[in-house]
Amino acid sequence: MLAVNDTVHYGMDGVCRVTDIVSRKVDGRVRRFYELHPYFRKNIVVFLPVDNDQLLSRVRPVLDKKEILSAIHGINEAECIWIDQENARRETYQLILRSGDHKQLVRLIKTLTERRSSLNEDGKKMRSADSACLKEAERLLHEEFAFVLGIEPDAVPAFIRKNLSEE
Repeated sequence: MLAVNDTVHYGMDGVCRVTDIVSRKVDGRVRRFYELHPYFRKNIVVFLPVDNDQLLSRVRPVLDKKEILSAIHGINEAECIWIDQENARRETYQLILRSGDHKQLVRLIKTLTERRSSLNEDGKKMRSADSACLKEAERLLHEEFAFVLGIEPDAVPAFIRKNLSEE
């Protein structure tokens, strides 16, 4: 159960603070919701039903610095997850984004970054859906890393490069 002032990672909304537990009338009945405020998206409020186990499964604790460094040091060993069939790729990658699983996000970012580099070498561009997926995965991971490390999301790639070079 979440409590007011908890900071959690929630699916594609990223790092959020629980600001309240409210009751709202929905479809003729009163339901209770966690009121979440994404840390890096100030104008958004998310209402998460307290009794929806499927949605609550997307809530996890925010990483700590040790977990972030472990994720960074695991980048080179992370297995790529490229899927040739476009529809299956899109569905799989969306599941990864919605899960917010940082290990899967690292694999996804690595996969799409390598794919983009390979296509660029051949004078081609990545499909817009893949590019959008990469951008969203980077946003989720960079925002969480930035929150934990006390830096701006734009500074995360440099932090990652620095820590990879120190391996």
